[in-house]
Amino acid sequence: MIPSTGHMYAYIYHPVKEVDDGSEGGKKKKATLLWLHGFPSTSAEWRHQIPYFLALGYGILAPDLLGYGGTSKPLDINAYIGHSMASEIMSIVDHEQISSPLIAIGHDWGTYLLSRLATFHGDRFEKFVFLSVAFGRPGVKVDVNAVNEKMKRRLGYEQLGYQVWFAEEEAGRVIGENWESFFNLVYPSSPQIWTSSFAPLGSLKHFLLTNTPASSSHILAPWISSKAKEHHDKTFGGNYDAPLMWYKRGVESVGWEEERGAVERGEIRGDLRGRDVLMVGGLKDTVCGADTARAIMKGCVEEERLSCVDIDAGHWIMLEKPGETNEVLRRFFEGERVGGEHSDEKDKGKEEVGSRL
Repeated sequence: MIPSTGHMYAYIYHPVKEVDDGSEGGKKKKATLLWLHGFPSTSAEWRHQIPYFLALGYGILAPDLLGYGGTSKPLDINAYIGHSMASEIMSIVDHEQISSPLIAIGHDWGTYLLSRLATFHGDRFEKFVFLSVAFGRPGVKVDVNAVNEKMKRRLGYEQLGYQVWFAEEEAGRVIGENWESFFNLVYPSSPQIWTSSFAPLGSLKHFLLTNTPASSSHILAPWISSKAKEHHDKTFGGNYDAPLMWYKRGVESVGWEEERGAVERGEIRGDLRGRDVLMVGGLKDTVCGADTARAIMKGCVEEERLSCVDIDAGHWIMLEKPGETNEVLRRFFEGERVGGEHSDEKDKGKEEVGSRL
């Protein structure tokens, strides 16, 4: 239990192992890897990464984040403010007395929490990895409706239309009543379907109300097992109200003014300068574009400390291409600067909007 809030957290924890690195000094401790999942997931999102890095001697800390799985599910929007959740995660780190170097990895909404860990507790970490979604600057109010209008003109559809609906009261109930069709659409074999049935305003609700588990089953990606689907059903149980609080806070930008004040007073920084950072984007991600993420990161991190890798996958990079993802992460953890840079022409005109699923 977190003493300051009373929230209970469920998490996977394996202490770091001492490994013989072949040096004269003998054994050396590897880092502990902190894994931060997104929506609609749990720590099980990292099922291909945890065994791999455990076998290499890394420590593992993978919590079900607030609102998910076995962790508390408050419906108070203020509980989902980034710096508050970041403090709770650090309370777990301190409770487990983790003294090894820390590396934090976030995907989707997990990158919002990762961003606040970097902002408020950055000195506690050795490296940061952003999957699919880039760093979210503190103290910035995001106008989702304005973003949707711009994306409609640029792309032909509202890229964040689903977020507007997720913030509405009915969303949790409608998703829960149609969870199987929702699951099939969230993990699609073709990411392109999101441009018509997920992202545009009103499209997701329409899809759920006009499809059945049978009619939508062909959409589900082959890299999602029946066991993963059963776990999702058991974990959520048709109740998505708490996980959707992440969206309600985001759409309303709750907490941004406090952060802006802290930035203006010099108490926190609004970037990742001085940090070693890896950005991994999915080339087929139609909601959280790889080029956009890369452009954002270039404005937040010094060139010599930023590594960028694009993988031929959709939004769920670590599930769709686990082997390639693990290899990129391993090399970065071991000190390599992986990946290359896209041309500046590709990065021109990109907006600093860190969209999450």
